[in-house]
Amino acid sequence: MVFLFNPAHWGYNGTITQHIGQEGTVKLQKKDGTEEQLHELISKEVPNLADGAKFQLHPMLFTGILQTMYLAAGDFSKKFNVFYGRELFELSDSGIASVDWVRNDWKKDYDFDPATGSYNKQKLAEDGAKTHPEGWPRLHPRTRYMTEDEKKGLLDDTSKPLIIVMHGLAGGSHEPIIRSLTEQLSTISDEKFQVAVLNTRGCCRTKVVSHKLFYAFATEDLRELVQREHKRDPNRKIYAVGFSFGATMLANYIGEEGDTCLLSGATLLCNPWDLVLSANKMKTDFWARKLFAKNITHFLVRTLEVNMNQVEWKGGEKPTNVSPENPTNYPFTRENLKKAKQFTEPSQFDETFTSKAVGFDSAWDYYKVGSSLNRLPSINVPTLVINSHDDPVIGEENIPVEQAKANPNILLVESDLGGHLAYLDRNYNPWITKQIAMYFDTLESFVK
Repeated sequence: MVFLFNPAHWGYNGTITQHIGQEGTVKLQKKDGTEEQLHELISKEVPNLADGAKFQLHPMLFTGILQTMYLAAGDFSKKFNVFYGRELFELSDSGIASVDWVRNDWKKDYDFDPATGSYNKQKLAEDGAKTHPEGWPRLHPRTRYMTEDEKKGLLDDTSKPLIIVMHGLAGGSHEPIIRSLTEQLSTISDEKFQVAVLNTRGCCRTKVVSHKLFYAFATEDLRELVQREHKRDPNRKIYAVGFSFGATMLANYIGEEGDTCLLSGATLLCNPWDLVLSANKMKTDFWARKLFAKNITHFLVRTLEVNMNQVEWKGGEKPTNVSPENPTNYPFTRENLKKAKQFTEPSQFDETFTSKAVGFDSAWDYYKVGSSLNRLPSINVPTLVINSHDDPVIGEENIPVEQAKANPNILLVESDLGGHLAYLDRNYNPWITKQIAMYFDTLESFVK
């Protein structure tokens, strides 16, 4: 019980701490012609994220472990009733990712009742049957593929700024935490934003059609989506938010882009900045190992298994010059898959598959180079970083306080409570998703 009730990390009355360097944060050019530092603007307009601000979570979920467990296993089926229209996004390397666009207009089309969460499931199923690609998995509730006319109408409308959401390692648009965020983002300030979730290849019932899966360096899919949307309307602002491993990929992307990044702002929630520390925690921490490591590993192995026909190495000489920019499917064999079914830690999967696919000798070499901490100094857009001190997956030692303070483009907000992505309040709603929505609303409302 000492692990579960560590007196330094329990309770439900939380406190926010901002980590600001001596020079403060970046000065933002405001629409009224004045300047204001990032942390000053956010502290004023999003007071719940101000230094020293207090918040309250569910009294029964009084540790980060309980918060995280409930988010993973609780019943959220009647909450966050977002409707998505799916687009299959064809990529330059012949791969496919799926983009789920929030369709608030479908609530009327399908007779959605906000009091009960009910809607016309039969009509949605009938419409979905007309657009569903043959041989593809069925989609999650309130989600269907768009018709070509629906897709064209949505994509041609660039009147609203766009927010792209990146999910975590075992997730997608269907996750409660993602639906909570997309609901908040798509309804704030009279539906100010257009919102889309980029589902990673193989995730959220997206088939893998090429030899490539996903990894920390997999920034190309996001880059191509951002470039497409920017080309559609260069004057429209584009923002992005990443959760957990999605935050790693987003941080790597904006760090790689540096001064040329097309985003106007970003948020990174519960990012495992140092993948070596994160992997070590999964191996050595009792609760991380018992409650989370095996489930994450099972997801990775299952994703590979269901897509084995597409990614399997068919034989031949081992390719040369393998790198993150030139990955290979050489390790994706039936023999390795059979071994993988006995794995209990993500590092075992990455040792056998991921590291070899991107040209590293070991998982630990891959983690060292792939960690987004390496690209944190190059982030050059206003970026809200949120990490929880009691995160049982990431760990407090993985919060990059000094590195963040050295980059004025980053506002690091550390909470003492919240768990991993959870922050569940008395009504089992993620308190943090509203704050993230208010952050983007503030950037769009005040910043040039």
